[in-house]
Amino acid sequence: MMIQFLSNFLKTTSIISTISSSLMIITISQAGGPPPGTKPPAANQQEDTSNPSGNREKPVEAEPETTEPTRRQPPSQQPETTQPPPQFPAPAGRVTPVEGFITLRLINQTGAVIGYQVIGGRHRTLGETSVIELSELPIPLTLTYQRSDGGLLLVRPRSISPRLLEVIFNPTEDFDVDTKSLNITGKGGVFLN
Repeated sequence: MMIQFLSNFLKTTSIISTISSSLMIITISQAGGPPPGTKPPAANQQEDTSNPSGNREKPVEAEPETTEPTRRQPPSQQPETTQPPPQFPAPAGRVTPVEGFITLRLINQTGAVIGYQVIGGRHRTLGETSVIELSELPIPLTLTYQRSDGGLLLVRPRSISPRLLEVIFNPTEDFDVDTKSLNITGKGGVFLN
């Protein structure tokens, strides 16, 4: 009786083992294969000698793992990739300095006080609806500005004459156009940041 129990147990265990190995391989192949760097599980290839009919199941075989070294082409044979050149912002305006100096005319149309400073100079304020001229400024220069109420600013620089740059401050609610400084290069290019 014990021998018959063990024989049935071995048959059942062998069948369950074969089925679970097959299911594992199917699951892995459906999920895209084993994780990189691991080997697929080997199927249970143990023969079932307890089956008297001689009808043996075919074991499932895992595909052999092939590893080919990564080959790089020499630089002369690599396909060319054309990348666009880096894009720099276009100047927001242009002013022509006379003997290295310009004049800025600041026009506040926001209805709020604006604090400003030419880097290297004193911090000043521009009233709610006022105009001020800053003359004989050497370039390159940077002008920083900020509304006292924390609101956003739309700044429009406009060249009035070869030496005069008008800077108009307007309120805005668009974060994409808000800036905090105006830079004038040594060649007169005006950039907003």
